[in-house]
Parts: sequence; structure tokens; C-alpha cells
Amino acid sequence: MNTEITRLRRYEDDLHVSGTGVVILGAWSIIRILIELVLNTKDFIDLDEIDSVGAKAVTTALVLGLIAILSFIIMKVHLYIGLNAIKAAQGKPYKKGYVLAAIIFTVLSVLSLIVYKDEFNDLTRIDTTIASILVDLTTIYLFIVVIVSSFKIKKIKNED
Repeated sequence: MNTEITRLRRYEDDLHVSGTGVVILGAWSIIRILIELVLNTKDFIDLDEIDSVGAKAVTTALVLGLIAILSFIIMKVHLYIGLNAIKAAQGKPYKKGYVLAAIIFTVLSVLSLIVYKDEFNDLTRIDTTIASILVDLTTIYLFIVVIVSSFKIKKIKNED
């Protein structure tokens, strides 16, 4: 019985910490998008190909709008997963769909690692690439901890 309580507390602590990490890394994802946008604007929008000043403004507004919407969605999902994981760890009422969202985001995060395949060809940016890969691997790890801890907590509580 005492071992069950210890395991439950450990998984609840893991869930709380990883839920907090998911929220923090969600904020970091938004910051990273903004940094990429500021530093690599040419990669997002090639305004030299557009002749009209009005078309340039509309194109810029559309791209920035899409990036803002994407950033909002990313942050909203990270908050949903992280805050519900924290609530579950504290024994408060939570939405059960956060585990499914964590599974989906884990799969998407693993698939996004494919992008780095071509990044190793440019050795001038290898340090940035390695740092990005480490952050993405940390995100995947946190999602996996959220998923595993949630299932373990549910299993321990159902055994009682």
C-alpha cells in the first residue's frame, strides 16, 4: 500500500513538472517562430518578385496573419496539454482530451525531426541546428512523460 502511494506521488510529480515544461516550451516555440521571422524574413516572403506596392502589403499581411494564427494555435494546444496535466497531477478536475492531444503532438514532433535532415549540409549553422534538435527532443520527451504519467496514475487509482 505504501509503495502504491509513493509511486502515485512520483507520477503526479512527473506529470506536474512535465505539464509545466510543456507550457514553457510552447512559449519558447512562439519566441522561436518570431526570431526566425525577424532573422529570415527573406525565406518567408520574397517581396522582390511582387511589382505592386499594394500587393506587397497584402502579401505581407497575409503571411504575418497566418503566422499569428499558427502561433496562437500552437500556444493554445500547449496550454491545453500543460495546464490539464498540472490539474490532473493536483487531483483537480481536468479535461481528459489532453492525453490525446499530447499523443498527436508527440507524433507531429517526431515527424518534424525530418526537417533537420537537410540542415546538416550547411555547416555554418550546425550549432543552431543542434540546439533546435535538442529543444525538439526535449519537447518530445516532455510529451511522452505526460502520456506515460497520465496512464500510470489512472492505472494506480483504478487498482485501489
